Amino acid sequence: MIDMNPQPAASREPGQTEPDDPELGESAPELGWPVGVVSERLAIAAPTLRSWDRRHGVGPSLRTRGNHRRYTELDIRRVLLMSRLTAQGVPAQSAADSVLAMDAGAIVERLDGDRELAGSGKGGGTGLPGGTGLPGGLPVGGAPATEVEGAEQDATDLVEAIVGAARALDPRTMALLYRQVMRRRDVGRAWVEVFAPALRRVGDLWEEGRLGVQSEHLTSELLQSELRAVVRANRLHVAGLPVVLASADDEQHHLPLLALEAELARHGVASLFLGPRVPSDALVSALRESQPRAVFLWASLARPQAEPFWRDLEVIDWPLEVVIGGPGWPDGIVAPEGPVTVTRAADFRAAVAALVPHPGASVG
Repeated sequence: MIDMNPQPAASREPGQTEPDDPELGESAPELGWPVGVVSERLAIAAPTLRSWDRRHGVGPSLRTRGNHRRYTELDIRRVLLMSRLTAQGVPAQSAADSVLAMDAGAIVERLDGDRELAGSGKGGGTGLPGGTGLPGGLPVGGAPATEVEGAEQDATDLVEAIVGAARALDPRTMALLYRQVMRRRDVGRAWVEVFAPALRRVGDLWEEGRLGVQSEHLTSELLQSELRAVVRANRLHVAGLPVVLASADDEQHHLPLLALEAELARHGVASLFLGPRVPSDALVSALRESQPRAVFLWASLARPQAEPFWRDLEVIDWPLEVVIGGPGWPDGIVAPEGPVTVTRAADFRAAVAALVPHPGASVG
């Protein structure tokens, strides 16, 4: 458990007023917190806090005798409100402009309004640790998750907002963030810039013991739902023989396949999603029954150099392109003999390019 005791800051910048907390007294020195403690209190990554300070001017206003910068309670309130606004879809600079234009009373009033919404069942949130009395100790989950139209939000802020919703176990905010990202980006960009980094960060926090497995499950399950919603929305537009999407026989991760399925649907490409851990013989049977023009095979776990699946493909007697993706595939793959070709996709965009038919090509 992190020590929440504040670190004293002996001096304040010009124009800094005495705190108005009656418990401290009129002449009590201001107290401040380092960025690491604020990061833990608000569940906002330290690099994001530094970015908001450097790029938008929302940061610590005190300095210690050793010239170290510290956040005051008002600074923390500003950061908390900025995180609420960006989680609602407000661009970071616009959120910063709004926060910096408010005095202390207006910021407290706005945060108290969010707390009232949480108490009425229209939002969520908990008090900050440390006895500050501030509402909504997490960057998302306390404010109503309405969206505000504007310029694209910085991908880093979106990742941190998703992580914050995972911490708060706030499915409503998380789902709206997912939809907002896909509204302003195609699925490929959404996956590369936001979703994959958010999943990696949630996974890292879980491995470090800083996030429960329930948060990891919520993050992935809701993303699966949103990606499948994209597939359903484009179902009437897909045509031709389906592309088969599957994971290697011992591979459990399949979210990249869902993202690929959604992006292919946007391009009008039908797909047959087989999911994770598909035994080789079952995959070959599915290929023989559907006779697709292409199959995408995902592997994040290390595969053997002498891949047994290539031998299984010797029964294929029609032109089939096998596109492989993921870090599990070794170098120097030798394609099986016959009408099967093997293409290695270096990234998500390359996989889409390999699976979407070129103009004028037959799609079945």
